[in-house]
Amino acid sequence: MLYCTKCHGVCQDSTAKCPNCKSSKMRQVNEEDLVLLHRADQYTAMRMEEKFREQGITYRMDPFNGGNVSYFYDSDVMPTDKMVLVRWGDYSAAKEISSQLKDDIARERAGEEGEETFDEMPQKKRIIVQAVSVFVFLLLVMLVVFGADALTSWLKGLWS
Repeated sequence: MLYCTKCHGVCQDSTAKCPNCKSSKMRQVNEEDLVLLHRADQYTAMRMEEKFREQGITYRMDPFNGGNVSYFYDSDVMPTDKMVLVRWGDYSAAKEISSQLKDDIARERAGEEGEETFDEMPQKKRIIVQAVSVFVFLLLVMLVVFGADALTSWLKGLWS
């Protein structure tokens, strides 16, 4: 396996350039090299740190430097994301822990989202609610217009 010194990625021996960053700074991977496991959000990174400490896995969490990412357009990438780097000797164990943790977090998040369920409103009730909403909105607009007219008449009367 070849190790990219620029992005910490690992790829097959047959590649000339890194598939992640297109760098040609490739060398044979050593047991002590810290290789990229994946990118993780802040919560996942915190949970991984706990698991890695329990298992005695050598790791490092670096800030995610995905180039010039515009967080406004790419909501999947957050400025608090971390790059999870693990020692090549611990890579398979770290990958197994990571996949277990991913499933656990997915279940947690599904449980949080599943708590909020809404019943479907009957069609008659929905039509009545919409009609009342339109009526109240028109009434509010009327009050604002008449209020503004009365205020301008009163102010006009002060200077006349």
